[in-house]
Amino acid sequence: ASSFADQHDALFYTLCILTLLFTTIVGFGVIFFTIKYRKGSPADRSRPIYEDLRLELSWTIIPLILGLFIFYWGASVFVTMRVPPKDAQEIYVIGKQWMWHVQHPNGVRENNTLHVPVGKPVKLIMISQDVIHAFYIPAFRVQMHVVPGRYTTLWFNATQPGKYHLFCSMYCGTQHSEMGGTVVAMPAKEYAEWIANGGQSTKPMTMEQSGQKLFTSL
Repeated sequence: ASSFADQHDALFYTLCILTLLFTTIVGFGVIFFTIKYRKGSPADRSRPIYEDLRLELSWTIIPLILGLFIFYWGASVFVTMRVPPKDAQEIYVIGKQWMWHVQHPNGVRENNTLHVPVGKPVKLIMISQDVIHAFYIPAFRVQMHVVPGRYTTLWFNATQPGKYHLFCSMYCGTQHSEMGGTVVAMPAKEYAEWIANGGQSTKPMTMEQSGQKLFTSL
């Protein structure tokens, strides 16, 4: 659900396919030669081959080219994910045991929830109040450590409106598994209205939502 997802997934599945391919080739070779040259087999052993330049060049050059290609691809994706655009909207995030505290540019605050606009780059400026945490949005394919005494940044561009899971992916204490939340990706217009309204929805509440709000206030 972000501009990184396609790049990340394409690289991941390419690595999986190459791993399966070479595992299959090597595995087939091991099984084939084990059977062919097993003890008592009629295979010709009179003229053993100790070297083959063509074979050695092939299994050296082909993996080298593939390795350099994967390295370049992965490095380019990594650099893109680490360098936010200059016009990215900045949002501040504080991680602490065991919650996420978020503050938007106009002062709107929220806990364990992050509202972001769709189609616009968002830069998170993060720090921890206590121990090391990690801000992780699986659907966006982004993750970054949040550490005490140091600001770290994370950016993304949400592409699909919806609600997405937010986790802490670094063990941070006894209630680590409870340190989660929700990322709400909203159309840019709705997000602007939400921010202008002080972080309150501009849509009329249903009877159920109204009752829940009254119960909470009581």
